[in-house]
Amino acid sequence: MTTGRLYIEEIQLILPYPDRRSIRNWCKKNQVRILSDIGTKKRFVLIEEFENVIEQNNRGALPDKLSAKSFIKEKKKKITALTRKYKPQGENEKKILSIFTSLL
Repeated sequence: MTTGRLYIEEIQLILPYPDRRSIRNWCKKNQVRILSDIGTKKRFVLIEEFENVIEQNNRGALPDKLSAKSFIKEKKKKITALTRKYKPQGENEKKILSIFTSLL
């Protein structure tokens, strides 16, 4: 069974914190494990853990008609829309963008 990942950058768009350090503190306070792949500095949390905490703690903060899952899906749509608007200028930027878009 594969579980989805939610990267710190994506959480930063969901939660109203200005920097990643605040996101890490929020995760630690709410007992959401921050993980990373071996050999990388890219941090992520499991979507299921994040959703559970959001549903328990911030039930009133979410819009009325949205559950935590649909709220996260809406934010992911906005992230993908922003990445589609980006037009790389150089060859290296084009390669990196193709790698990142293939991960989504």
